[in-house]
Amino acid sequence: MYPFFTETVMEVFVGRCNNPGNWDEALENFKGGLFMTTAWLSAISKNDRKPVCLKFYQGDKLVAVAGGIEVFFLSSQNKQLLFYSGIASRSADPSLTKRCKEALYNYARKEGYQRITLKSYDNQSHVPVKTRNFRETQRLEYVFDLHKNKDTIIKSFDKDLRRRVRKAKREGVVFRKSNSPELTEQLFKLIDETYNIRQSKGYSNYYHLYLPFFNRPEINELINNANATFYIAEREKEILSMQLVLTWGKRAYGILMGTSSEGYKVGAPSVILYEISCTLKDQDYLYYNIGGVPRSIKHIGVRNFKDTLGATRVKSAEEVTNFINPPRIFLNPLLYFKWFLEDHRVLPWQIKKPIIHSIDRRLKKRDPL
Repeated sequence: MYPFFTETVMEVFVGRCNNPGNWDEALENFKGGLFMTTAWLSAISKNDRKPVCLKFYQGDKLVAVAGGIEVFFLSSQNKQLLFYSGIASRSADPSLTKRCKEALYNYARKEGYQRITLKSYDNQSHVPVKTRNFRETQRLEYVFDLHKNKDTIIKSFDKDLRRRVRKAKREGVVFRKSNSPELTEQLFKLIDETYNIRQSKGYSNYYHLYLPFFNRPEINELINNANATFYIAEREKEILSMQLVLTWGKRAYGILMGTSSEGYKVGAPSVILYEISCTLKDQDYLYYNIGGVPRSIKHIGVRNFKDTLGATRVKSAEEVTNFINPPRIFLNPLLYFKWFLEDHRVLPWQIKKPIIHSIDRRLKKRDPL
């Protein structure tokens, strides 16, 4: 007879920080992204949206953190949790990640939250792991590693792109940056123009203000507090292309970008991304994340363009739970049916699309996300 040894796995539990004075320091220690910082949470927390800073403990050891907002459902006092960047941890252990997500789900159920959404913007510590209560959607972002020397970064750009940059500069395109909130409206005009150009080329519909609850007031607060900067390509004082870049410490994320039809003709987007990369490298930034690409195959042109930049593809996943507590828990059969249709590969999209859209309309009347 041999004795059996069993390893005791300590349970993970969640604690909320009501006054997280050292929150940003905790993020540094746990590879937290820009969308967990106090600067971001402060800008995005308006009216009935409250910041939520959570710490995950295994025994007395802090193992992970998550920062997001508490959001109320439309015309309701029921609340849900939205995290723009998932759970941050130094550990690459899938079992620990799984226990953290289970602990978050149990915390939400205990505190009366209806649902949890985990976005994946600038997720620095994604660990692929399936969890029963979370539905996962794969996502890609493109990141410039600015630890590399400058020559290596420049050579990573496609030769044709570098040629377009040189040509644009010869034709009078210049690069600059600004922290003037007066430029916010110009950015939105260019974003709308970009959308119209893509639609004329057959791209599928997409929501260009893709970050929930992120609009002009939030942009202006970030700009005024020096937590974001406008980078601009212009010619003869005419702005051809702009990108809003969120910064924290020595990290940067390109949130929104817009380009005019003339800007596309002269290669202004190439100038913007090339010059931002070089500028941030000169300022000793660690990385520059230029964001992801809409999943539709009709956006293959955007994906191909980003592939020419030499940035590294970083995989992550967005996750969302079902409805956790009454009264919305009774909507779960409708939600499960929608997920079944989305996953069912045999049924043609022409049949599934109107049903899914009908379910979405019914759910959206109750859910702002």
